[in-house]
Amino acid sequence: MSHLPNEELISAAAGELGQAGASELGVIASLRAQGHEPEAVRAAIEQCELRSKAGIAWKPGGQTRQHWLLTRDGLEQASHPLVAQFHANLIVQSGVNHVIDLTAGLGSDSAAFIEAGLRVTALERHPDTAAFLAHNVPEATVLTRDCTEVDFAHYLAAQYTIFIDPARRVGSRTADGARALPERDPERWSPSLSFVTALADRFQIYMKAAPAFAPPRGWASFMISVDGTLIEMFTTNAMTGVHAVMIDSRTEQANVISTSPNPTKSVANDICIGGFLYELDPAITRAGLSQQVAGELGVSPVGEKGIWLFGTSSVPFAHARQYEVHDHFPIKDVKSRVAHLPGIAIKTKDSRRGLKELRKASGKGDHNDWAIVVLGSGASELAVLVQREP
Repeated sequence: MSHLPNEELISAAAGELGQAGASELGVIASLRAQGHEPEAVRAAIEQCELRSKAGIAWKPGGQTRQHWLLTRDGLEQASHPLVAQFHANLIVQSGVNHVIDLTAGLGSDSAAFIEAGLRVTALERHPDTAAFLAHNVPEATVLTRDCTEVDFAHYLAAQYTIFIDPARRVGSRTADGARALPERDPERWSPSLSFVTALADRFQIYMKAAPAFAPPRGWASFMISVDGTLIEMFTTNAMTGVHAVMIDSRTEQANVISTSPNPTKSVANDICIGGFLYELDPAITRAGLSQQVAGELGVSPVGEKGIWLFGTSSVPFAHARQYEVHDHFPIKDVKSRVAHLPGIAIKTKDSRRGLKELRKASGKGDHNDWAIVVLGSGASELAVLVQREP
């Protein structure tokens, strides 16, 4: 890429695309008629599409991101701004002042590090993406380099920490444009896990990975969700323990629940009508903290996967959806037991049964207020009719 996309041309394209009845072909023709080169017009249109696609997910970044240059792959791989903010705050707490972002991409995390007061050296191996990175995060020192080719001895004398988000997909996009498949073998990531752990002998490492990843022994793990959707697992050799991080995009606040050395034992309750089911935030479930949370709330885990808790009374808890229990029965009776309802949601996360199978058995369409929660399997399988609390 010889030149960066022109911001004035991007703004002009966005203005025309925003007009009633506008079409992409029409806007392209209009801009070409104004004397703009075809390549420049295509680049401007692409930036408009990508900025529109970024949408609300990038709004927590504020005005600093409204003129960022984007790529399709880079946008899909970039950290959510609020998650990047959490990364930065965690690193600041460790006392370092300079971060080497080994896989900077478009700069989502690097920007958060800068905003947190850290100095940043950002590496990106693809020249075009590196040019966008330098535009997006001008305060960072940008190096167009593969991190596996860096002489890290140069950085040992100063107080540096390393942030890394290995590429975890292999192959090319599918014919319909879908992303490449995730690579489950950490040694086939780019860079590999062994490369990362070798650096851990000399540096503090902060690494982003998929939620299913098991961190190296002795490293801390942070399961991170945003508004109840599990986003990632974040791990570091600078801390220990298991942590669930729940981020609320409305308040832009992160709430952390960590493993307790002396957790309160949970109580044992049988599900009964008039009681309450609690659907835990997936960050808590994936972190394996369901039992601990149940003990702290005075309720009991139910089902097989730690997703659900049950209590005989209502207990306020910000990181769970609460449902009142109206009935419970064997799966075979589901159709007759919900016949009086306008529709039901079906929740099968704790069950091996398929959603389509149960939807057909219920004879009902979807509904926001009422739900069937399927717990357990085999002889212990139970259908629980619940109503969501406001």
